[in-house]
Amino acid sequence: MLKKLLLLMVAVPLVSAVAVSTSSTSTTVVLVSNNMADNSVALEVANALNATVITTEWGIYNESLIDDILALNPDKVIIIGGPLAVVENYTTALENAGITVERIGGSNRYETNANVTLRFQNQFRYAYGDNVTACVCHGFDDIALNETVELIKNGTCLILLTDGTNLTVEPQRLQLKINKVEIIENPICPFCNYSKLMLKLQNKRLKVEVKQIPKVKVKLMLQNRIRMMERKILILKRMGVNVSELEEKLKEVEELIKQNRYQEAYKIMVQLQGEQMAMVKLHLHPMGHGFKKGIKIPHINHQNINNTYIGAGKINVLRYHE
Repeated sequence: MLKKLLLLMVAVPLVSAVAVSTSSTSTTVVLVSNNMADNSVALEVANALNATVITTEWGIYNESLIDDILALNPDKVIIIGGPLAVVENYTTALENAGITVERIGGSNRYETNANVTLRFQNQFRYAYGDNVTACVCHGFDDIALNETVELIKNGTCLILLTDGTNLTVEPQRLQLKINKVEIIENPICPFCNYSKLMLKLQNKRLKVEVKQIPKVKVKLMLQNRIRMMERKILILKRMGVNVSELEEKLKEVEELIKQNRYQEAYKIMVQLQGEQMAMVKLHLHPMGHGFKKGIKIPHINHQNINNTYIGAGKINVLRYHE
């Protein structure tokens, strides 16, 4: 099913390719959720446009972020992701304030990655020149995506997502000179098998390399994912949502890590992230019956491409839409 989706989505008509001005008199803000796949491609856009990234919680409207955006006096706000990820309340509030808003998204993270890549390929070509590396990550492997963020910030890679077999956009379709494809491999990812993808890319005479993330670094990233999840659970808990099942699963993850069973821990962590997002959609999303205004959200990062970045959680591709 996903294979068909990936093959179909690259045929989606391109969004209008009007260039975004990057002159000193123009300010662009990129608004994105803390869905790691969307966030990484948003940083890529910000890098190419010299824009500022502001990050919101997935599926939650935070009115204070509107003030943060308006304080930057932007000419345009580019929203990365669909309305489940970055809710329509942001579009309405910004347009009411006289700001031009462009949303580039899709029904899931794969479509969003494809549409953003195609929409801004001319800007990427200008930013990267003839030295482009396509960095490939599984769409639900937050650890690999987090590793790729550092390469994006250095301006050395263009991120393409995969399900392990297909890419969101085939490199040959891009108006960019791809020198090589670098697969970012997470050694504890239980669902990341790139053998079919590597064979397919090599048959197309592309130079393919595998960059495996050191296990020591992977363990630290997994611990960071736990801290991020604790924060997300706290938001739900403050809103009166029953999070006992989430808390029990998180304890299970921590226990598995103590036993050095990292692959099992990561598998449960991915499932846990999906369940947390489903609860947000049900209880806190503006389209959900449980939404309440005035939610008190812990501090949200907003940064430009040169600032430190900390990633966030993901959902289960087989069960949820974004």
